Amino acid sequence: MNTSRLTAPLLIAVAAALTVGCASDSRQRREDGRNAAVGAVGGAVIGAVTGGDALTGAAIGAVAGAVIGRLMVDGRERQVYSDGRGGRYWVDEDGRRHTVR
Repeated sequence: MNTSRLTAPLLIAVAAALTVGCASDSRQRREDGRNAAVGAVGGAVIGAVTGGDALTGAAIGAVAGAVIGRLMVDGRERQVYSDGRGGRYWVDEDGRRHTVR
């Protein structure tokens, strides 16, 4: 087995898992997991259709799905603010601040 062929997809999958693990509540973790799964399926399909490796496409799609899903709320892009001390946050519909990690 060629281990160098598995290194990049494995690292990408670990990055996706860490991204999903950063969610602050169980609802957000479920949404991040769902977004990563949708991205993985899409990436695998695109990878297979274009003649690439479906596993690599799935790993890249999982990361992209988790990250893009994290940046979106209810189909809207989050407006990210700076607190002036180097911290960043976004505000939900109820006026609560959420730290951007």
